[in-house]
Amino acid sequence: MSMITSEALSAFGDKVVLALLIGISTNAIFLLLLSVVRPKVAISRKIAKGKSRTGRDIYRIKIINKTKHPIVDIKAQLHLLTNYQTHNGDIFKAKQLKLVQSEPLTITGFNKRDRDADYAYRFVTYEDLGEVWSDDTAGFLRLRIFSRHSITGFGSVVQQDFRLKRASIVEGDFAKGNSFAIL
Repeated sequence: MSMITSEALSAFGDKVVLALLIGISTNAIFLLLLSVVRPKVAISRKIAKGKSRTGRDIYRIKIINKTKHPIVDIKAQLHLLTNYQTHNGDIFKAKQLKLVQSEPLTITGFNKRDRDADYAYRFVTYEDLGEVWSDDTAGFLRLRIFSRHSITGFGSVVQQDFRLKRASIVEGDFAKGNSFAIL
């Protein structure tokens, strides 16, 4: 039997440590690059109030997919959060408000040349926000959106709070495309 020298063991140990460091750093760089490729969704700071075809009040909140690729697994929730005083401090109670299409299947990637502006989407509710959100000193609206990047599968949650009713709800409809202007 041959005997393993300490030099051979040291060389083997160095190679193992070097291989581990290269593997760990390569994986870290790969995950860092993938984590940068997450959905980037912009939400309007205003809610457009208009009339539906039947004459009913309709409220729209516009989002824009700023990612170059489509986003999928989209889920949106609109809540009225109301502040309550308790003997332990303030708490917020959430009441979910119904959105008509709260889970669109996909929203295409951002492309300035897209004439149809399929990268933009409007979430709609028929709930009377003026009545439901009666006191903006004790409550506010919050829209939360979860989505996944269609290539990496990484998810992202974005939210927008609407704090003052008179500043948040504007009569009109959103302009088409890459704009949150209400006309």
